Amino acid sequence: MGMTMTSLADVVAVAPPASGPKVEFGSWTHQVERSVLRFHFDCERPRAFAGVVSNRPLADVNFVDMESGRHAAYRDAATITPDEQDFYVMTLQLSGQLRLAQDGRIAVLKPGHYAIYDSAKPATIVSSDDYRSTCIRFPKRYLPAPPPGITATAFECEPGLPSTVWGMLLSLNRNVESLGPHGPRAVRTVMDLVTVMLHGARLLPGRREVLLEQVREWTDAHLGDPDLGPNAVAAAHYISPRHLHNLFAGTGFTVSSWIRTRRVEGCRRDLADPRLAATPVAAIAARWGFKGASHFGQVFKREMGRTPAEFRAESLADLR
Repeated sequence: MGMTMTSLADVVAVAPPASGPKVEFGSWTHQVERSVLRFHFDCERPRAFAGVVSNRPLADVNFVDMESGRHAAYRDAATITPDEQDFYVMTLQLSGQLRLAQDGRIAVLKPGHYAIYDSAKPATIVSSDDYRSTCIRFPKRYLPAPPPGITATAFECEPGLPSTVWGMLLSLNRNVESLGPHGPRAVRTVMDLVTVMLHGARLLPGRREVLLEQVREWTDAHLGDPDLGPNAVAAAHYISPRHLHNLFAGTGFTVSSWIRTRRVEGCRRDLADPRLAATPVAAIAARWGFKGASHFGQVFKREMGRTPAEFRAESLADLR
């Protein structure tokens, strides 16, 4: 329990294999339903399928190791029952690939990636051949205030807190039978660290660039909203304000400065457009989300070095 994991190899080294003989598709699906949640299952070659599931419960947490061939699993409104709505399932990919879809997002997990999904919401899971993972099913009370956008998002089991926490989880998994009366307390301690890890989880680099571009495009489309700000942008993308600010780190902009700059650019284009020469400056400012002409004038002069009226006069004079 005191070990520090520094790499994926370290983490995998303490991951116990799924124990027991391999079984055919029907038996494997029943074991998954008993150990994790109910699903609809699909398999292209059920007669060639072989898999193993082992479930080690400790207190109110289930440590489930799975190995199998290619398959798909679905949870929809008909599958989600009241007794299965109060769990999160966190899965660490050890081999193969997994696609997890929920809440309009898709997480693609490769070895060393982990993700979480909510048992109360529809989800789709598709695995490759050579699939192996460790799943942690735990009650939602361990994560009472989940970070926005946490479900179906791929995170890396990187050195530091993630690899350390996963190392502890896998060590608990391996040593369930020998923990005795100390087991429940050990689970509570490690689950507290899981909460800290999930609140501080960093998006994978590729996902970060994609999300940043989505945020920028969405922000451009909503510049006319005078209430547009970091909190509104974060909420629209199901991420925390902290994650949003981290996305902009290294871009040369904060979220607020990006919004301000894009609004000024929009106003600058309109002020230089001869077709809008009769449109009052205040109307152009309001169109781009500025709450008042006075505030707009101050921001525009600070950014452009001239008042809106001066900039308009110079721009239109150049066209004559």
